[in-house]
Amino acid sequence: MTTPALIPTTLDYLKTPLRIGEPDVAGPLAVFPLFGPEPRLAYRAFAQAAPLGASVTELPGGASVNDLVVSNPTDLPILLYEGEEVLGAQQNRTFDVSVLVAAGTKLTVPVSCVEHGRWDGTRHAEALSPAPQAAYPQLRRHKSAALRASVAQGRAARADQGEVWSEVAAKASRMAAVSPTGAMHDIYEQRRDRLREFEVAIHFHDGQIGAVAAIGGVVTVLDHVSRPDVFAALHAPLLQGYALDALEATDHAAPSREETEAFVAEVVHARLSERDGLGLGRSAHFATPAVAGTALLAGRELVQLTAFAEEPGGSTRTRIRRPSRRR
Repeated sequence: MTTPALIPTTLDYLKTPLRIGEPDVAGPLAVFPLFGPEPRLAYRAFAQAAPLGASVTELPGGASVNDLVVSNPTDLPILLYEGEEVLGAQQNRTFDVSVLVAAGTKLTVPVSCVEHGRWDGTRHAEALSPAPQAAYPQLRRHKSAALRASVAQGRAARADQGEVWSEVAAKASRMAAVSPTGAMHDIYEQRRDRLREFEVAIHFHDGQIGAVAAIGGVVTVLDHVSRPDVFAALHAPLLQGYALDALEATDHAAPSREETEAFVAEVVHARLSERDGLGLGRSAHFATPAVAGTALLAGRELVQLTAFAEEPGGSTRTRIRRPSRRR
């Protein structure tokens, strides 16, 4: 039997610890830049690879709501980031999991529809394009929990499509966003002026490989990749998602550096449950009473990490122990 001491943690895949910088703050949103070890694996974000010929399309034999084909004719792997949105074809989707698509290969990947009212077969041959936003943290957290539950029950790593549609519809209702096709994209489009205010205040920092976002004074989500150039490509879409959730929050002082460091410590010390993933590398997930999320591992390197507070806005801060009190 495997003992807890032998079960790896995220820390086992980091050559040096993750470090946080001073936060950028805009109203109820505070974003702490995340820094860490030098990257080893070379890869690109989908937004970087698309101009080089990479594409995302419907299944060639007949479209599927929850599957897309990624073609990577380039010389490096492509990282698809969980929650990343692609627009077009028969309906807009978000990626359910983070995947490394090997150079010179095609791969079918699991996705969720975020445009309930459109299924346009006349656009079947159209390639989907990178969206200016990723899914917002509240939706991503729901998707991650459903995916982890599915894996725990021995099923494929997929989100709950019905729950995704319900969450997007509820968000649109709360924000009085009108969309003839129930598109998450339209919620963002109707709030671009407000979201731009957050873009002006919150910046990408040299060497940054991730972010810890606090909304309404509560640490909510951590996003990380191993390469600064890849995180630079993901920074703006992820920030749009943080900001959309922040529009529903009230102004609050940013959490302290100590509290944010305790959240990061809780994440990197969580025990990982690993499995073979799609494409390159291995997928992993973790859950403690305070944090839960997913990771992508390649060799001994942590390529991607997403972590959510288990009770955003609730008692999470009382559950996270300071690093000095860990055993």
